[in-house]
Amino acid sequence: MGSSERKTERRKAAEALRKQQAAEARRRKTLLWVSVGAAVVLIGGLLGWGIWYNSQGDDYEVNEPTAAVTDSFGVRIGDGPVQVDLFIDYMCPACNQFESAYSAQLQSWIDDGSVTVNYHPITILDRLSSGTQYSTRAAAAAVCAADAGEQQFLDYTLALYENQPAENSTGLTDQELIAIGTDDVGLDAAWQSCVEDGTYKGWVQDGTAWATGDGGVSGTPTAKIDGTTVEDNSQFADLVQAAIDAA
Repeated sequence: MGSSERKTERRKAAEALRKQQAAEARRRKTLLWVSVGAAVVLIGGLLGWGIWYNSQGDDYEVNEPTAAVTDSFGVRIGDGPVQVDLFIDYMCPACNQFESAYSAQLQSWIDDGSVTVNYHPITILDRLSSGTQYSTRAAAAAVCAADAGEQQFLDYTLALYENQPAENSTGLTDQELIAIGTDDVGLDAAWQSCVEDGTYKGWVQDGTAWATGDGGVSGTPTAKIDGTTVEDNSQFADLVQAAIDAA
């Protein structure tokens, strides 16, 4: 699926989401977030070990992205008044479920100028990729996509989740990460070189250290709205909409 088709599908899904009856939406979200909540608890319980594991990794050079980023290692998407921060790991199944549930609505809010979404790709699940540092490699590739453009980052993020490897596997190879970007998203040779050079591995690992330290992140996905952590992700869309209405 190309970039324009992917964006169109996001918008169509957003329109369908807005037309759903409230009772049906609540039912679906409840079912979805029973499993998400369990996954977040598991990740949070193992987070300390994951931080230790990450600290044993390579000492990568830290390069500042050319894309718009925050001081807290977030890739800035959009320019709306409501600030949404999302802390994600590309190997995290619960993050994949969050993306499936909310990507269309996020795209709609970004498109209509309601929100700024700061994506923080972190790497706490490197330990579950059999030594290949999949979370780091995927996150760094996504930041390379952000250099190409905001929509490219969103489309590559969606494509990574559509091709998400299982935990406790070796993850996708660099060649597979590149194929997803070039074939599915239409990213160019400059992006491919950025991935091959591992340009942003150090930046995403520094971002992980900040998130799990000063950022107060204890698991993924973690969402914050105007600096306040969302305690129940099933309420995410309603809370964002309330912040938009109040802005």
